[in-house]
Amino acid sequence: MWVSCSVATLFVASRFRIRMSTKGRLMINDYFLVAALPLLLTASGLIQSSFDVLYRVETFDKVSITTTLTSKEASRLVAAIEFLWAAIYCVKFCFLAQFKFYKPPYAYVVIHLTRYYWTSIGICVAAFVFTIIQPIVICFRADNCRHFDLSNTVSWEMAASSIDIVTDLFVISIPLLLIYMAIYSKMRTIINATFKSLSVLTIAIAATRMATQYNISEQRVDYVAMTFWLMVESATALIVASVSSYRVIMIDYLAERARQNQNRWFRSPQRHPETPANPPEDSISELLILVR
Repeated sequence: MWVSCSVATLFVASRFRIRMSTKGRLMINDYFLVAALPLLLTASGLIQSSFDVLYRVETFDKVSITTTLTSKEASRLVAAIEFLWAAIYCVKFCFLAQFKFYKPPYAYVVIHLTRYYWTSIGICVAAFVFTIIQPIVICFRADNCRHFDLSNTVSWEMAASSIDIVTDLFVISIPLLLIYMAIYSKMRTIINATFKSLSVLTIAIAATRMATQYNISEQRVDYVAMTFWLMVESATALIVASVSSYRVIMIDYLAERARQNQNRWFRSPQRHPETPANPPEDSISELLILVR
C-alpha cells in the first residue's frame, strides 16, 4: 500500500517538475493532483488503521461485528473510502480541466464538441456526488453500518463501480475526438492517442474491482477486496495522470527534429529553383490545442 503511494508521489513530483521546466508554473489541471495526493495518503493511513475492522468481516458473523464496531471505527472506514473516491475523481477532473473548452475562442470552434465536453463534466460531477454520498448512506452510524450486511450493499457498490467506468470512458473520449479531428502526422497521432488514453488502465482496475468485490458464496460485497482495488485504482490514476505529462517531452523532441530537418532542407544546395519556398510541414493542427 505504502509502496504504491510512494510511487504515485514520485510520479506526481516528476509531473510538477516537467510543468515548471516547460511552463514555469503549475496549470489549472495540476491543482487537482495537488488535492488528490494528500487524499490518497490520508486514505492510506485510515485504511492501515482499519485493517482489523475490514478483516473482522471474514472472521465474525454480522451480529458480532455490529455489536463490536465503534462509531470511531465506522467513521474511519467511511472516511477512507470517501477519500479514495475523491482522489479518483480529482484525477478525472484533472484530465477534463486540461482542455480549453471553458474559454474562447476554443469554446466556439466546434460547438457540438464543446457541448459534449460540458455534458461530460456534468456527468462526472453528478457521479462524484453519488460516490461521496454512497458510503455515508451505507454506514451512517456504527449500530447501522451496512458494510457488513449480507446483500443490501451490492447494488450500491456495483452502481458506484459502473459509474466510475462510464465516467472514465467520457474522459478518454474527449481527447480521442480531438485527435481524430486534428491534422497530425502519423507519429504524433500515435503519441497523443497513447498518452491521452492511459485511463484505460484505471478502467481495467475498476472492472477487476467489480469482478472481485462480490462474494458469491456469501452473496455480499467483499470489502477487503473492494478497498484494496479502490486503493490500487487511486494510486494508478495519479501515476497515469503524471505519466501523461511526459507527452510534452516526446512532442518537443519531434518538433525539434522537424525544425532540424527543415533547416537542412533550406540549406540543401540541390533544391530545385522552382521548389516552393515553404517546405511541406509536418505539424499538428492548432485548431484545438491539447493542453501541454
